[in-house]
Amino acid sequence: MIYKLCLVLSIGFAGVGYAQKYSTSPFSTQGIGEAGGLEDSQFGAYGNCRTAIMDSATVNIYNPSSYTALAKGQPLFAIGMSSRFSRYTTGSNTYNGQTIGLNQITMVLPFGKRFGMAIGLQPFSRKGYSIEQKELVGTDTVRNIYKGNGTTQQILGGLAYKFLDIKRHQASVGLNYSYIFGSVTDERQVSFIAYEPIGGLDQLTYRLHGGQLSVGMNYAIMLDTMKNQYLRLAAVFTPEQKLSAHRDYFHYTSTDISNPNVYDTLSSNTNDKGSIVYPASYSIGLNYSFRPRVTTKYSRKNVYQINIYADYSSTRWSDYQTQFSTEDFDFSLANSQRFSFGMQYTPNYESYAKSIGTSYFNRVRYRAGTYFGSLPNLESGKQLKEFGVSFGFGLPIASQKTNSTFNFSVQYGQRGNNEPSGLQEQFIGFNFGVILAPASYDKWFKKYKLD
Repeated sequence: MIYKLCLVLSIGFAGVGYAQKYSTSPFSTQGIGEAGGLEDSQFGAYGNCRTAIMDSATVNIYNPSSYTALAKGQPLFAIGMSSRFSRYTTGSNTYNGQTIGLNQITMVLPFGKRFGMAIGLQPFSRKGYSIEQKELVGTDTVRNIYKGNGTTQQILGGLAYKFLDIKRHQASVGLNYSYIFGSVTDERQVSFIAYEPIGGLDQLTYRLHGGQLSVGMNYAIMLDTMKNQYLRLAAVFTPEQKLSAHRDYFHYTSTDISNPNVYDTLSSNTNDKGSIVYPASYSIGLNYSFRPRVTTKYSRKNVYQINIYADYSSTRWSDYQTQFSTEDFDFSLANSQRFSFGMQYTPNYESYAKSIGTSYFNRVRYRAGTYFGSLPNLESGKQLKEFGVSFGFGLPIASQKTNSTFNFSVQYGQRGNNEPSGLQEQFIGFNFGVILAPASYDKWFKKYKLD
């Protein structure tokens, strides 16, 4: 039954996700677009903290060392969808955009006593925008329309090893390798308004294929002998990668710029082989967990747990480059950084995956977070900023004794430089995801013996 449910969810979510436009953001104009997908249904609720978050009910493919946190014989399957509804303003102009797409399809499974592994599919970058500008040239008005579309994806495989596991100390290291593929396109349409639909068009497409490595580690120390408090420190590093790419450039003129069937090619340069230098990034995080001792006041039926999270991440976007034999299309990006803070409260930790006669709402995981930082985008030489707040829930699937959960989160955020005439974005995002685990009587990879 669990396999059928996984298959139905995968096909349904993937069909919806890839049928939708995965970006409507003018922040995706440069390079191969905005990095990654939208917020995750679980980590998005913590203000995008994710570096040090790992347990037997969590799928965290960002930090590959997390794969050793799973319980023996308890693999996890995760799938998620993300959406964002944005309001953009530039001076007196306002327009709306909406984005919806697949966030991940992942399976994580433990094997042996100290190993874990993962396979998955998730977005690597996304581009999607449409911007119109008008300018007066002599006595004529010229209309410029800038458009972009496309996504790149990554197929991921990871392996983790727990090299330290003693009474109060645990430490793991992990490695992810991703194969990246896909294409993104930028185009510019130019026309004199008085002579429309006559006009011209430039079109530039990047087709990517290549690999990317990332390494993660985590160290946890129990702060008391009863294991009611622990502190986990973690880090992830992704070195600079040179991705193989092909670039296609076309310059057209047309009697009807809205009809590609009547385009007349003035010049072209197809299959220009080169590479894209994708920048290095890193993050560090901590996770402090506390729950009271089991006493007369706190029995096993009402032991709560509080988790506090903090992350810092940075990417050296100033090192981003395109390297091709023909003229490069240069632009400037700045190094980005983000500070994230979050917390989680579970009223009844002991019964999270058990049916022991407690209220369902006492087994829900309540989450909240915030973040702030700087984007790689520059406007008039000034780096754009971001800020957001979030909340969400981890809802246990109560039909069986399992770690399966339905995760939901909401974000409200702002991006821009707070200049009256600059680009500003206000958005609200809704994210949904399911993590499926086998019940106590339904081992997915159990080897049966016949007498």
